[in-house]
Amino acid sequence: MQKVTIKIEGKEYDIQLKEDFAQSLLEYLQKDLPPHSSNSIKNLLHAYLKKCYDCYVLEKRLQELLKKFPN
Repeated sequence: MQKVTIKIEGKEYDIQLKEDFAQSLLEYLQKDLPPHSSNSIKNLLHAYLKKCYDCYVLEKRLQELLKKFPN
């Protein structure tokens, strides 16, 4: 397990995550929600919605790929 700290409006939140997921999350946070700067709720919501959209696009691609395989 690895500790990841996210700072939202001056308050730090520590979460324990599996090592590989923690590394992936830290890379994402560096781009959209820097873990050691004081982010706003608006920034957090924006990062969340961006990630939701990414998941939506991946799900659509996966469904398109699955249609190409015979049942």
